[in-house]
Amino acid sequence: MALKPQEKDYKILGLEENATEDEVSKAYERMKALYSQSSLATYSLLSDKERNEMLDRIEKAYLRLSRELSRREPLTLFGPQSGDTAHEPAGDEIPENGLGNYLKRRREDLDLPLKVIATRTRIRRTHLESIEEERLQDLPAPVYLRGFLIEFAKALGVKDPKELALRYLALYKENGEKK
Repeated sequence: MALKPQEKDYKILGLEENATEDEVSKAYERMKALYSQSSLATYSLLSDKERNEMLDRIEKAYLRLSRELSRREPLTLFGPQSGDTAHEPAGDEIPENGLGNYLKRRREDLDLPLKVIATRTRIRRTHLESIEEERLQDLPAPVYLRGFLIEFAKALGVKDPKELALRYLALYKENGEKK
């Protein structure tokens, strides 16, 4: 699969080439629903094979477009915007314990729902919830968890995302890895 978005990707999702990330997400959800197995709009028009092929094209188009848009909009957009007078969320220092709670407080201080973080980072909401609640048994293998933690921390404007990931992984290993 080519990583660069193509003109056909915009057409598949019914978008203009200057579409925003929000417009791409909404178009993706709309097209996915249109071609879903339970959709009455396409039920008698397409075979299961044709419907699945179209869903595959929609998925690939969305992935290419969202990757490109995320490169244009750095994750630092999550922090307070210029002109905001909000305090630095959840303190600047990474705590020794309670890292999940620290991330949750930081996210809440920034008034960011998990859904927004999940969309921007492309990390499943269930993984983000497990990280915040320190449900270690529900977390993926350390190699994936490290990347998730770094992206999550970047999205929340943590000063040293790699340090946070190291501390969280130490907790993970200390309490017994699942994998």
